[in-house]
Amino acid sequence: MYTSSDSLKPLLESRFKGNPWSAFWGELLSNSGYFLILKSLSTIISKSWIEYLTNPTEYFLILAMLIQAWVLSRPRSNRFWGNLVGVGLYTGMDLPIDGLEFFKEPIHLVFLIFSFLIATLQGLRFHSQFKADWLFFPLESITRTLMIIAFYIVVEIPWDSDRLYWRTFLNFLQSKTHSFLTFSLILIGLLLGLQSFQLSQQRNQLQQTARLLGNMAEWGMGSYMVATALNNPEALAFQQCDRTILFMDIRGFTQWCEQTKPDIVAQVLNNYYQTVEPEAARYHPLKMSLAGDEIMAIYATPQQGIQAAQAMQNAAKNSLNSYSLGAGCSVHCGGVIEGLFGGKEVRTYTVIGDVVNTGKRLEGITPAGKITISDAMYQALNHKLNVEPCDPIVVKGKVEPLIAWRLIS
Repeated sequence: MYTSSDSLKPLLESRFKGNPWSAFWGELLSNSGYFLILKSLSTIISKSWIEYLTNPTEYFLILAMLIQAWVLSRPRSNRFWGNLVGVGLYTGMDLPIDGLEFFKEPIHLVFLIFSFLIATLQGLRFHSQFKADWLFFPLESITRTLMIIAFYIVVEIPWDSDRLYWRTFLNFLQSKTHSFLTFSLILIGLLLGLQSFQLSQQRNQLQQTARLLGNMAEWGMGSYMVATALNNPEALAFQQCDRTILFMDIRGFTQWCEQTKPDIVAQVLNNYYQTVEPEAARYHPLKMSLAGDEIMAIYATPQQGIQAAQAMQNAAKNSLNSYSLGAGCSVHCGGVIEGLFGGKEVRTYTVIGDVVNTGKRLEGITPAGKITISDAMYQALNHKLNVEPCDPIVVKGKVEPLIAWRLIS
């Protein structure tokens, strides 16, 4: 199955970032699930399992945080508004039941305050121009540890509506054990935040390196082979299959180079590649290789090969005519051996066999600006091409002359 360059990039990205399900679970376990766990535990401990399980608003919370995790796991989610989805949905579902008493519940206030703090920190980290991950990662981690303290206070201290929350927090710190717990968690949060920052930096470097290696592998082996290596490594073994082989070569290029300045030669050749290669790529080659002034492309079907040849020839004429140059092109199809060829240090994906050799011979007898196809191609396309017969081609090593056809523009 062919994988184009455009579809290979999402494949590589999915390997870097995971699929939608892994992104969802990663978001739930690393961010949105914190609120769900702490809020649920504080309710269970301060009240009871029975009250927790029979309270419909607790199921509202589960649904709200699952929706938030789904929103934040989307590739281009807004981290500020996404982190407010859970608390917003929960408030909207619970407020009609509790009324304004909802905002007097310490658990709800803690949920609201820390949701906003996390949303602000993640919004700044992901969306602001102030790039300071070294600061935001530790601050976000410390905020999460303070959230644990806040929910602990909710469970530990009997609240009443007249008590000042800040004074309550100061009274909480007057206990040595509470002070130790608070500052220990803050320091642990700081260390975890710095570690998260370091891991984030390493992950970014690995992703950049992987993208670079992916690009280099694609340039050297083609997107088809890279995708095969990622999806089905067993398919890299040698196998016999039908392929269509296209060759294109500039006629008289060597002699022209001898009479032309090297910088002009480089400019013309590079422009030729940049003009012809996109046309070849439009028809999804399994592999395309450039050597000197020759282009070789491997296609899965004869239809792709002949369409590519016509498009490439038109592009070559536009690129080369002003220099009195032209390219000959041939297309042949048949059974080949496909796989990774090479030694221990250097290996590359290609195809070998008589089909490749014959295709090259056909290209060699093709005049500039023309396309020669083999009889096998003509038969595979049901004689639906406008062609004229070529003179029989005598090839060394073959008993019978080759039958070939020349496309008529």
